[in-house]
Amino acid sequence: MNNQLLIIIFWILALSCKAPVSSLHQDKVSVISAEKTDWFGGRPGVRGTMYTIKLKLKNNKDLITVKSLRAEGNTVSPTQNISGNIITVKGNITITPKPDNFEDMPSGATFKSPKASTKINSKDNWIEFVTKNSKKAYKIAIPEFVSVEPEGDLIPQRQ
Repeated sequence: MNNQLLIIIFWILALSCKAPVSSLHQDKVSVISAEKTDWFGGRPGVRGTMYTIKLKLKNNKDLITVKSLRAEGNTVSPTQNISGNIITVKGNITITPKPDNFEDMPSGATFKSPKASTKINSKDNWIEFVTKNSKKAYKIAIPEFVSVEPEGDLIPQRQ
């Protein structure tokens, strides 16, 4: 088989399996996984979504810094952790109700939450990053987030 045919077969298989294959800047970094975990807790009506994206550096010398994260149409403040050539990017969206007496409500009380103010657009997902020796910003698309069940604490801890 020639190389072009193998490349075409690879892309067909990757797209049919909905594998997170990035379309931009594959020479620097690629998306390994993109997960989202819905959480709730603390006070009535307080909930949110934790986004976790794992990136693989093509070259360990190309250290990158994540500048921004866009997840399902929402701008999320990212944190990053580097281990070898794997970068784990995390971001959290918290939805807090705003009733007049929210502070007076006891923990565990029921609360009817108004419609969420966060947008959900599954096609508006990307990470913007810069490399160590350049100020040029790059974007890499995230095809979709896979929902996973929460592990451990349901409320994300501040880092």
